[in-house]
Amino acid sequence: MMCKMALTLIVVILALSATAFPQAQPQPQQQPPPEEPPPVFAVPKEYRYNARGRRDPFVNPIPKPANPSPSAAGRPPAAPNCPQSQGLKGVLLAQTAIAGVVTAKDPAMTIAVIGAPGGRSYFARVGDALCDAVVKTIKLEAVTFVLTVPGLDEKTPREIERKVRPTPGEQK
Repeated sequence: MMCKMALTLIVVILALSATAFPQAQPQPQQQPPPEEPPPVFAVPKEYRYNARGRRDPFVNPIPKPANPSPSAAGRPPAAPNCPQSQGLKGVLLAQTAIAGVVTAKDPAMTIAVIGAPGGRSYFARVGDALCDAVVKTIKLEAVTFVLTVPGLDEKTPREIERKVRPTPGEQK
């Protein structure tokens, strides 16, 4: 009798729990499409900077040109035989000045420091090419270039020597 009563009590409890706590049927929920997060440094549209006599620290005080053009860099147009190149190959011999020479015991390690327009400096060894010339020799007091402009007499290549410290009256 006790067993019947315990069994009946268990059945009643299970029936009550099934009606009191119905199992939720999984229903497909439609989630709204995820919003794209704002960029890390985004400023809200309604934000306004209150200067109180000071400048905005996040605005560049020196505006940059909208479209920098290659001619704005202060560089003359390229020679017909020399395309607009970067580095030493884009510099005409007439635009250069010898800033110095770095010598070494090994002649192959001797380097000429060549100043170019725009405050740029380049390091050149024997055999390095400019737009219209090639470095032939580097001495302590001068650098010799051989012009490579087409149309010149190929039998006698023209050599130009640039001194590190030109004397007064000489072209730099």
